[in-house]
Amino acid sequence: MADQLEFNLRAVLCRQLARREPENRVLWMAEAESWSRLSKKTGRGRADEKIRSGITACSRERSTGTSSPRWV
Repeated sequence: MADQLEFNLRAVLCRQLARREPENRVLWMAEAESWSRLSKKTGRGRADEKIRSGITACSRERSTGTSSPRWV
């Protein structure tokens, strides 16, 4: 869910930049479209799950006060 919000915000930012920089409008609109597509995508697969599990493990270690996170 947070990913969708972040992707949507990035798409909005790209659209704002397209209005602000007319000479690069095509580039910014293409980038906005890419972020919009990502926000609508639901299952991003196992790689995304693995990243999230690593982030969760890192957060747990920090909240329990253990030493630096271990990336596996």
